[in-house]
Amino acid sequence: MDSSRTIGGQSPDVDGFNTTDGDALATQQWKSRDFSHSENLDLHLECVRQEPDNIDNIDKASYFDLFEWNSPIDSKKKLTLFPKWHLPLKVAAALTLFIFIYTFIREVLHPYVMRSRNEFYRIPVLVVNKVLPVVSITLLSLVYLPGILAAVLQLYRGTKYQRFPRWLDTWMLRRKQFGLLSFFFGVMHALYSLSYPMRRSYRYRLLNWAFQQVKENKENAWIEHDVWRMEIYVCLGILSLAILAVLAVVSIPTIASSLSWREFIFIQSKMGYIALFLCTAHAFVFAWDKWVDVNQFIWYTPPSFMLAVILPVIALVCKAILLLPCLNKRVQKIRCGWESKQENGNKRVMYHF
Repeated sequence: MDSSRTIGGQSPDVDGFNTTDGDALATQQWKSRDFSHSENLDLHLECVRQEPDNIDNIDKASYFDLFEWNSPIDSKKKLTLFPKWHLPLKVAAALTLFIFIYTFIREVLHPYVMRSRNEFYRIPVLVVNKVLPVVSITLLSLVYLPGILAAVLQLYRGTKYQRFPRWLDTWMLRRKQFGLLSFFFGVMHALYSLSYPMRRSYRYRLLNWAFQQVKENKENAWIEHDVWRMEIYVCLGILSLAILAVLAVVSIPTIASSLSWREFIFIQSKMGYIALFLCTAHAFVFAWDKWVDVNQFIWYTPPSFMLAVILPVIALVCKAILLLPCLNKRVQKIRCGWESKQENGNKRVMYHF
């Protein structure tokens, strides 16, 4: 929810992919205007086009084509490519680069330096597939953290009629883009995971495992807890990706406009947190007992799945705290227009001066 809706609206905060765009609102308001004298449309358009330098003609005209009319002022403005995606793409690129270098050092460089093993073949698939889920779940956390910060700020101020800081306002307006990027990285992670059996290196490794089993005279290589771990975390991954797909589809303006406000809140907020919880559980089950395995801490660095769950756990814990009745009721009252006594006192003092 952007700051304009926070200040003037009575609706609760929606922490999801789809945030109302100011440009879209302006366009919708323009289209909803009741224009009179529509039969003189061609005449008004011709009047504006004949004297484009006189901006006052726009006010005299009942209607002008928003897409065909070229303002001399707007023509001087430099058009930017996907301006709303600049910040999310920069954050996603920085995260991807950092996690890739981190994983490369652990998975490729360490075996080469310590044991002279050539593991560079792991870069195109295995290393990349360890980067994708970390970036995906981190970006998903960035969708819901600004809503939590906004709620905390409103609790602290005791009112909703104060603007958020510029950085928080910008962050909240980019939640949709963060969510779509999270879904993109999640889909890529699923596709990379499905490609594992098709890799030649995987087939060779299966043959080596089979030969090792015959050499050790083992008739059954079944490991119960490992089987359960795989089944559970694959199930959680599929469920979380399915919910993310629903959130991504609902973020399409035509789909969002067909939903009621209550339906929109439920999908983007409630289902969004369910998706974040399932993704976090997916990471925890994948780790299983590796949390206490000393061998996982290569060169004294924690494994990547530990880095992946930091922000999601913070977001989920903070959301759980805000759902406590003593805090949740106060937040809802503030968002419905209620103000604390201290804030009312401050307003009286300012009015007196």
